[in-house]
Amino acid sequence: MIRTPAHPDKHAKRRGATLVELLSAMAILSVLALVLSTMLGSALAHFRDSTEAAARRADTEVATAWIGRDLAAHLSSRPAHLPRLPEGANAVQRAFFEGRLFLPFEVNRVSGTGGGGGTFPNAAPGFGTLAFATRTGGEEPDPRETPPGIAGYYVAYARHSPLAGEEGAGMKLFRHFRPGGHAHGEGYADGLLLHATREINDDFSGETRPLGAPNAAAVRRARFENSAFPFLISRREDPGAPQSLRDAVAPWPARPPAGRLAAPPRSLQPLRGTAADWEDPDSPVHDSVFPDEAICDHVVRFELIPYRLDASIGGSGALMDAGALNEHLGLGGGSEWPALVAPDVIELVLGTVDETTARRLVRYEDWLIDWDRVESPAATAADRALLAATRLTRHRFLLPTRSP
Repeated sequence: MIRTPAHPDKHAKRRGATLVELLSAMAILSVLALVLSTMLGSALAHFRDSTEAAARRADTEVATAWIGRDLAAHLSSRPAHLPRLPEGANAVQRAFFEGRLFLPFEVNRVSGTGGGGGTFPNAAPGFGTLAFATRTGGEEPDPRETPPGIAGYYVAYARHSPLAGEEGAGMKLFRHFRPGGHAHGEGYADGLLLHATREINDDFSGETRPLGAPNAAAVRRARFENSAFPFLISRREDPGAPQSLRDAVAPWPARPPAGRLAAPPRSLQPLRGTAADWEDPDSPVHDSVFPDEAICDHVVRFELIPYRLDASIGGSGALMDAGALNEHLGLGGGSEWPALVAPDVIELVLGTVDETTARRLVRYEDWLIDWDRVESPAATAADRALLAATRLTRHRFLLPTRSP
């Protein structure tokens, strides 16, 4: 009997995935998706942190470079044929102050005449300030081609964005600069420096002082305390009209929050004028100070510590801070730097925080940090978190000796 070979049933039912297998596969896929998303999120967070850290590092490097460049071109006192100081000056004071013309060098200065609020009345308290006469245009510029300007640095509270509705604000480091030049207005340094030098060195008021008449200037009366000298950016006079002395417009940061600064200008976009206006010394465009742009954001610490090199102490060239220098000179300025003395060294301490930390500092007062407490054993957990989030840069500038 011939048997027909058996053939498989082509229509047999195919076995599908069971519910358990399906659930297992979905669980495995979910775990893989979670792992991949976690890895991607971590990578993106690391990228953001690295980008932000690079931006913060670039900010501090830019700020340090600006300050260093301005200090490298600073103008200090210079020898001059001037009357002898009166008998009230002691031997140490004569060695420092006799026979010299002075421009004020203002580091953290709070006392002086005029201005009402110091060199930068809008600066946040607790932060350092710096202002001095300088030149730009090259390592050894021709004084006839580059008249002295004024450079300054301060920290103020300003908004992060000019966009309407953007309320975020914080402390920023601002650079202020007023160039020299022939213009009479407040946008230039001439009238400010002229007033300062008259008050400090001489007060001729455009006329020759009679023979034997006392010199009314502060230094020529042996007055070396800061309270006797005008703030560098407080008052100005027209070079051709000494009687036209008036208070100068203070420097202002870009985008200050309304109501925080004492008297912000009505417009932070002053009259721009034409090329012909800028060529005319009597044009009102010269009475406008352009808003200062920030050179570093999220600033929680800005300290400037000046030192003077004194080779007479032990013959080793010891550095004297403000307190030691005031004691050496017999002045009562305490920890305030004497405005007549240009430092030999300035130590900069610049602290910034990251974006996440900055967003938690929502009020103006939150940025005014007591570092003595934060860095002390009494620091709270919040203090320690802030300290950990702060990037601190320290740099010492050695000022060149200048006798322009």
